[in-house]
Amino acid sequence: MSRIVTMLCPHCEVIAYVRSSQPMTALYRQLVFRCSNDLCGHVFVADLVAVRTVSPSACPNPEITLPFAKTVKLRNLSLQLELAFRDAANDPA
Repeated sequence: MSRIVTMLCPHCEVIAYVRSSQPMTALYRQLVFRCSNDLCGHVFVADLVAVRTVSPSACPNPEITLPFAKTVKLRNLSLQLELAFRDAANDPA
């Protein structure tokens, strides 16, 4: 299922649709929007930037450095603590 990227026109506040986009980097794209209100007709550029990881990739690209969201950090810390306590409980010493 494909979703259409939209945002409100900053002038008339009617939906504007992406007409084209250009990749600038692996994490950054420029989008060209056109207002759907023919009486307005505003065409403008917006930036789309990946800013953080919410769910880690199963096949990460080593060239991409994207910080983790706080929820991911907390989930990883919780898992590490759980594993450490489990190892300590199973340690016969």
